[in-house]
Amino acid sequence: MYINRLYLILIVFFISLSAQAQIDSSQVHSSPYTVIYNHLYYLQHETYDPGRAALSFPDIGLDNVKVAGKLKGYLDGKGFYIDITRVPKSPNYVDSTNLESIYFLNKGASLVYVEKTGDSWSYGITTTKQAAALYKEVYPWGGNIISYFSAPIWKYTILGLTLFQYFGFFIILLCAWIIYKIFRLIIQRILTNGIQRYFGLSATIDEPILKATRIIGLLISIRFILFLTPLLHLPIVFGSGLIKIFTIASIALIVYLLIQIATIVLHYIEDATKRTTSAMDDQLLPILSRFIYGAIWVLGVIYILDYLGINITALLAGISIGGLALALAAQDTVKNFFGSIMIFIDRPFQIGDWISFDGSEGVVEEVGVRSTRIRSFANSLFYVPNGMLANKVINNIGLRPSRRFRMVLGLTYNTPPDKIEQFVDGVRDLLTEHPQIVNDNFEVHLNDLAASSINILVYSFISTDEWSVELKTKHELILSFLHLAQGLGISYAFPSQSLYIESNMGDNAPIM
Repeated sequence: MYINRLYLILIVFFISLSAQAQIDSSQVHSSPYTVIYNHLYYLQHETYDPGRAALSFPDIGLDNVKVAGKLKGYLDGKGFYIDITRVPKSPNYVDSTNLESIYFLNKGASLVYVEKTGDSWSYGITTTKQAAALYKEVYPWGGNIISYFSAPIWKYTILGLTLFQYFGFFIILLCAWIIYKIFRLIIQRILTNGIQRYFGLSATIDEPILKATRIIGLLISIRFILFLTPLLHLPIVFGSGLIKIFTIASIALIVYLLIQIATIVLHYIEDATKRTTSAMDDQLLPILSRFIYGAIWVLGVIYILDYLGINITALLAGISIGGLALALAAQDTVKNFFGSIMIFIDRPFQIGDWISFDGSEGVVEEVGVRSTRIRSFANSLFYVPNGMLANKVINNIGLRPSRRFRMVLGLTYNTPPDKIEQFVDGVRDLLTEHPQIVNDNFEVHLNDLAASSINILVYSFISTDEWSVELKTKHELILSFLHLAQGLGISYAFPSQSLYIESNMGDNAPIM
């Protein structure tokens, strides 16, 4: 076949570059390269010699010819393309991870490796023993289904693939589409009638549930395709690429499924936050959702890169170094980010609270990742970096259960004592009768003989958290105090001063 021939030409080309056209029998066990090359080279159609391929395996009493064929079938069926040019050629090769003379053909197959015993390299004993089981894993119904399509027409080749392979892949896709339709309906009924009704979720999650059912159906279909594709015995280059495409697609679907699950969970949390009195929960939820979505996508990308064979450890190390440099260059940004975290943890205020700090005050409108937005009483907006705000002494005026009302009522000095008693009792009655005054926590007493007035202290609390209600209550109380004084015939004092001049006769004559 064309692709197999091209693959063989590439192998021979790279071998010719290393001045080694084929492996001599005496050199098979000299390095990981010679062991693996000998095994794969002599199982190609053009150079088929299973007896020579069996030399790559240790003699432990098994039929190594069958072992070689089954291991090759397992590698092809899983789509493990072995780049022979990257296999170590040194006889003293040591794996840097476990510091042993061992080489794994693919990190996705932990049981397939070559190892050095004494001075000789060969496939591992575990690999040799498990070859039949690994083959059974890929071909549970046997790998000879193609033998039932031995008629010449099925072997007709188009673009490197036989007619049997085209027909088989079409049947697999058709069955996968039917499976997708069936499982999508089943899963949709389970999610809609089961989870949604059990948890009492709102209709806003209908869309993510519908997407989740489609994704699960597609995942099952893709796994079905991956399960049956090895039966077609596709050329290794084409089969490996096809399996990688479907595997990456399945990983991407899993990531997208996790996004939908997170969306459903966040909708449930959002419904719960709406039943709470705190507005900070509503502000925290968008930030939390962005963080969760970002983490899922990052993990998905890392997993795909790892599957493609990219050195994730080196990549993460580079990202860490770059992240450290970025953090040093943006210390204020990082400080503000952690400041926002501390605000959400300590919760010194919530949205709508009236706060004051460093001589500034206003109503909190939004707490972001970097700064907090506050509306001043002049109706202007100012933004305070969270790093600075987290270190300030914050007076949360909005958390007051009631507003303090304190007033000094000054009566003139010509007010009789009995009138003062009547006035004090009247003020107490007015406070008791007012609906906004906390009745069990107020004080009204004759408190001071000032320079120009007899002072009565009024100390109480207005049961409200709204400034407009506080102003209205003060307005009503002050008016009632004025009417009370007018009804008793007493006057409020105002700042005044009496001047006494001593005459020559010794008499004191006051001048007002």
